[in-house]
Amino acid sequence: MTVDYKKDIDEAPGLSAPDGGRKIYFVRHGKTEWNNQFRYQGATNVPLCAEGMEQAKRAGLRLSKLDIGAVICSPLDRAFETAGRIAAYHPGLRIEKNPLLSEVNFGEWEGLTVPEIKAHSGEELFYKWRRNELHVSVPGGESADAVYERASRAAEELVSRPEERIVVVGHGAMFRALFLPLLGIPRSNIFWKMRIDNCSISAVSVDKNGKVTLSFLNDTLHMLVPEDEIADLPLA
Repeated sequence: MTVDYKKDIDEAPGLSAPDGGRKIYFVRHGKTEWNNQFRYQGATNVPLCAEGMEQAKRAGLRLSKLDIGAVICSPLDRAFETAGRIAAYHPGLRIEKNPLLSEVNFGEWEGLTVPEIKAHSGEELFYKWRRNELHVSVPGGESADAVYERASRAAEELVSRPEERIVVVGHGAMFRALFLPLLGIPRSNIFWKMRIDNCSISAVSVDKNGKVTLSFLNDTLHMLVPEDEIADLPLA
């Protein structure tokens, strides 16, 4: 995805970017048993656990009053099941599966906990990867170059869509990669500087020129209030 940084030259310094235009909401899937066991699940098709189903229902309630034009998700079951609970509040809305949104393939680390990964591949490689995921590849997994290229294609597709309100359901690692090209941030290591909890909601605004601005990140208020209050919570 090519970013035109010249668009920002005439903006006055210190002013907040306007938060109007189209909105894209990002929802990480609900919890799985592997999430609860702190296992790297990546491309492994692990379904939602009971807690994850409840989280997905709550995310759906939080988004229930939006006029959503499209729900797009990773083809993995945990994302599709979450998307289904969101779409259930919008009769007739079809869920689109997009393989570009699939979670990063962690290769030989799939299904392993951090101590198991260190025992398998050594602490040096693990910490090297943790320091710079978009430049270091996992053994037998998706290369860092492939992850970034896929994220760039996904970002371009999302920005070019015509719907005013889009909900994207996917995965923590892929979202962290996706936000870089989406926001025009150079390829860099910010994976572990962004918290994206299960069934959290994040959003960006897209203006008429295709410029993308982060509106909010990792909103989990819908997990903290009684269920009958969720639909009335504010959502920018």
